[in-house]
Amino acid sequence: MIAIAFIGAMAWLPPTLVGAQGPEIAAADAGPYYTVQILSVPAVRSDRVLRAYDDLKARGHLVYCRHAYVHERAYTRLRAGFFRDRHAAEACAETLRDKEGLHGFVTQADLAVASFGEAFDIVTTPNDLWFLSQGSLRPLYHFDSIEAAATCSTIAIGPDGRTIAFACDNRILRIDLDRDTTTTLAKGQSEDALFRCTLAWSPDGRHIAYLDRVGWELPTRLWIMRSDGDANRCLAGDDTGRTRVKSFRWHPSRLELFYVSGPTHGTVSVGGSLYRVNLQGRRDLLVPACLAERTEVCRQFRIAGDQIHYRIAHFDPDYQEITYTTQTAPLDP
Repeated sequence: MIAIAFIGAMAWLPPTLVGAQGPEIAAADAGPYYTVQILSVPAVRSDRVLRAYDDLKARGHLVYCRHAYVHERAYTRLRAGFFRDRHAAEACAETLRDKEGLHGFVTQADLAVASFGEAFDIVTTPNDLWFLSQGSLRPLYHFDSIEAAATCSTIAIGPDGRTIAFACDNRILRIDLDRDTTTTLAKGQSEDALFRCTLAWSPDGRHIAYLDRVGWELPTRLWIMRSDGDANRCLAGDDTGRTRVKSFRWHPSRLELFYVSGPTHGTVSVGGSLYRVNLQGRRDLLVPACLAERTEVCRQFRIAGDQIHYRIAHFDPDYQEITYTTQTAPLDP
């Protein structure tokens, strides 16, 4: 059998520990990645692609389907393999042709990848989550539909590398990588309760923090639960809906979080005020937004060493132009 992922031959991704520090800060490696396109048929004949997908996946190949429009006509495409190096993808295409009778060509693969250093990668395709390491290739989770796959969040890898967590189809799920078991940690109480949910593990791996509804003018709140799903509760948020939590990061060594919260509605706001909160809900205002001076803390910030690095947005009197200044604050004053 030809291992389409080519585990031994592929060029591995640079070390990126994803998911430990919160949304909008720790993003998955963006590539470029390469794959081999082996089938493309009109969407009305997609059953052919799906049969080939099922067959190749059952034989241990990393394969996935991708939908596209060409001259306003819908197509379903079958792609195989995941590579950082284009030459490895070209070698895969040759092997598929010679050994499998599948004629394909190399193209870019717009897939999301979360990496645990050089130990392993979690690859999100439109059909499945895959585990890739030097000695293993296996599917972890299958999306029931295209709609469910579209709701999958960035994968958060636990600090010990033994578990992952993600949001999908209005649920927060955890997969134990040692046993390949999937556990539902939380379910949304309404249809959009976990829309574009983003989540991150605590430094000790015992808790998961998440933003419940992330989107334009949604009253997003910050939640916390234990890693088994127990004690799920809102940690920060405005029940009136006038403000929302826009980003967060864990303290690198304490069970505390930093977050930016600001106005929910309006096109002007780029952030709000910067806060610190512990797991009991005790909140401290670190850097306030100032209406009189027309300043806000930008939603994106980072932690380096013993400092919090953030930007202040300065609006002109007409709120037409914004200038920025870079600031720092001690992590533990």
